[in-house]
Amino acid sequence: MKKISVLAVSLLLAACGGKREANNTNFAEAINDFAKNDKVCLAVNLMLDNAQGGMNNTIALGSKEIRIARKNSDGDKVNKTALKQMDILTDAGLYEKGKDATLTVNGGKDIPQAVYYRTSKSEDNVINNTQGNLLCLGTQKVDKIVLFTEPTPANGMTVSKVVYDAKLVPEKWAEKLLKNTDENWWKSLQEPQRRAAVLVLTDKGWKDERALH
Repeated sequence: MKKISVLAVSLLLAACGGKREANNTNFAEAINDFAKNDKVCLAVNLMLDNAQGGMNNTIALGSKEIRIARKNSDGDKVNKTALKQMDILTDAGLYEKGKDATLTVNGGKDIPQAVYYRTSKSEDNVINNTQGNLLCLGTQKVDKIVLFTEPTPANGMTVSKVVYDAKLVPEKWAEKLLKNTDENWWKSLQEPQRRAAVLVLTDKGWKDERALH
């Protein structure tokens, strides 16, 4: 039988007990482990110019079909920002370009429209609920642990409530999209946001309570 040194045993025990300790590092790791699969989904609208001829001027990204006027009734190019937004989503594979269409407006003038269709790849990045279409832009990670409560027995488990600041970790395409949508909104989304989580002590260390359901 091979002998194991006292130092090796001590290090092994320290490593086993380390994950169970209540500290900022373990709590941040537990929250981040859950958050990497918990997407941040928000309503993002196309930045359209003023509507003409009854065209819808509010279109949420995530719709199965999107039509954008390329020109107005005077023949001037419009919706450059919205078309740029769709270029970003097309490059990301979330939408595909369809054949251009035309819309006849008051006065009998035809307005050219760019047509886009949502792809199967977008299914993991779009949520449809009572709020409408939400676009999943990325995940969050802990920026810093603000405070945590002393671990306490509750319902047969040991739990601790953690208050922390979280920052958005956007997909590459989402960062480009947000910057082209609204620079000020993008800057505000970069600011840390105050969050709270309940962590549970398990045989594998601390885990976010939501991960156990």
